[in-house]
Amino acid sequence: MKTFTVSRLLEQGAWSLARSHDDSSAFFLLRFRTPVLLPAEVESHPTRLAILWAFADEDSGAVPDPRTQEAMTVFEDRICSAFESDALAVLTAVLTFDGARQWLFYTRDVNECGRRLNAMPQEREPYPIELAAQTDPGWSYLRDEFLSVVDPSRWNEGR
Repeated sequence: MKTFTVSRLLEQGAWSLARSHDDSSAFFLLRFRTPVLLPAEVESHPTRLAILWAFADEDSGAVPDPRTQEAMTVFEDRICSAFESDALAVLTAVLTFDGARQWLFYTRDVNECGRRLNAMPQEREPYPIELAAQTDPGWSYLRDEFLSVVDPSRWNEGR
């Protein structure tokens, strides 16, 4: 098995997609970067930074309308440019669910992420986002919360 680093994941990683597949479950769409790095490969980026953009009421089951989708795409492009150009942070997964979208980054310096977020271009109104940071040196939140709905054999595609 090849060993990956965060920088190598940014250069050579791919994206996989998972979605809700039965009518009894709530809608979700999960895009995640593969391969999913092993705990020993992620020591350089021990802090989880979750960014949430609520675009509809909770429990509404809403998906983003085209205008909101476009705004979120612009935001994602800008924040990835700000964070990933020097591997300060890596976007590991994006979850769209129940009126919200959450971007899951792992970073080596959450304070610098805050500075870059504040410095990046904005629209007329501030982005309607909430941020939460927590130490997660083995990226267990990614595996346990985000990827628990995905067949683990898909986690390491590309290795």
